[in-house]
Amino acid sequence: MTDTQKQAHEQGVTELVGHFRQGSLPLLDYVAAMLEFSRTQEPTVKAFAHHDANIVALQTERLDGLRQSGAPLPALFGVPIALKDNIDTCDYPTEWGYAPASGRTPSVDAFLVHKLRQAGALVWAKSRCTELAYMQPTVTENPRAPGHTPGGSSSGSAAAVAAGLVPAAIGTQTNGSVIRPASFCGVVGFKPSRGLIFNGGILKGAPSLDQVGVFARSVPDAAAVAEVLVGGHQLASGQLVFPMQLASICNEEPPLPPKFMFVKTPMWDRVDPGAREAFEALADELKDCMVEVELPQSVANALAWHKTIMEAEMHASLQRLVADNAQQASAPILDMLARGAQLLAADYLAALERMQVAAAGFEEFFDHFDAILTPATLGAAPVGLASTGDPVMSTLWTFAGLPCLSLPLLQTEAGLPLGVQLVGGLRNDARLLRTARWLVKRLG
Repeated sequence: MTDTQKQAHEQGVTELVGHFRQGSLPLLDYVAAMLEFSRTQEPTVKAFAHHDANIVALQTERLDGLRQSGAPLPALFGVPIALKDNIDTCDYPTEWGYAPASGRTPSVDAFLVHKLRQAGALVWAKSRCTELAYMQPTVTENPRAPGHTPGGSSSGSAAAVAAGLVPAAIGTQTNGSVIRPASFCGVVGFKPSRGLIFNGGILKGAPSLDQVGVFARSVPDAAAVAEVLVGGHQLASGQLVFPMQLASICNEEPPLPPKFMFVKTPMWDRVDPGAREAFEALADELKDCMVEVELPQSVANALAWHKTIMEAEMHASLQRLVADNAQQASAPILDMLARGAQLLAADYLAALERMQVAAAGFEEFFDHFDAILTPATLGAAPVGLASTGDPVMSTLWTFAGLPCLSLPLLQTEAGLPLGVQLVGGLRNDARLLRTARWLVKRLG
């Protein structure tokens, strides 16, 4: 089947842009087909908090005018993208998955939304997120594993891509909220290095840890979307963040065959036995280019440091918001805020200091290896919607701020998706994407 013969919902980001530029797929026809697909599939998946055909039509009309003018088409022209409901948009409400914020409609877009619109993307919908992007599950179903959680907190973003409702979506990660849902839903999840994408206009949870990520069906698609989002801002330190060439480098062949470091982490004993077997088989398959390395037990301290920073900062960011509506907040969010209130400043500052140097501890590894390979999750998506799963396999890498990818390369005996996590060196995001594309090609 050729790209043009694919149904609308099967088209990926790079395929779509190619068709629109060549004129082989009319934008209006594509949007109409996607709206019809959403109409039939979204009531089952429940990935969207807000989706309005009229809002989509207004955006499509403007883009079609640009196409008819003969002007060069921007990088993501006509690509529908769903945005996690903690990211401000001026046309759709942004309610943070939180009942007291119902009807909240910001007057301006978040910075990353402005960049997406500038690149010609269609802001297709707001995808469901857990309450205040923490742990209380949403109603979203897992399209690849019916009856199992889609993960969180970026539940709707991962599910929307998995269901074909959009070719790409944006999420955020404070612990494992991009990598985990990508693994559970069987899609690509990419969390760039900390600070590469500006968080302005996004609900503050734990600002030191909050990071934006991309969901897509392929590594090149994730690279194409991420490239639009990266750079163009200044960090609190005063450092300027410049754009990166992610898409073109991702599509290059590596100068040498990549080398991988298989890391089980001190959490390996908690990994589901079936998942352990799958990863050990993968390690055997890649034995010509992968070496197993044991991390020191001390890296487990990162879990406690991460928890200290997250709970202290979430208390500072959310306490006032929740205090006015405590009777409508869930027990998990109230318990977390109570723990955050009890933390000592000395413990918080000590954890923050460790976070600032965490990435440096891995630099030597990336002098010899292209990527760390490790499980994305403890196993496949848990049964039911009562939990979003454990993020522990992401915590260390989020704490260090390293770029991460979840690749849908494995599955359980029952056919449930199981993500392979690749971790790269700080700010070596393009190299990580190129390595990931090579690995996907190698494993077929």
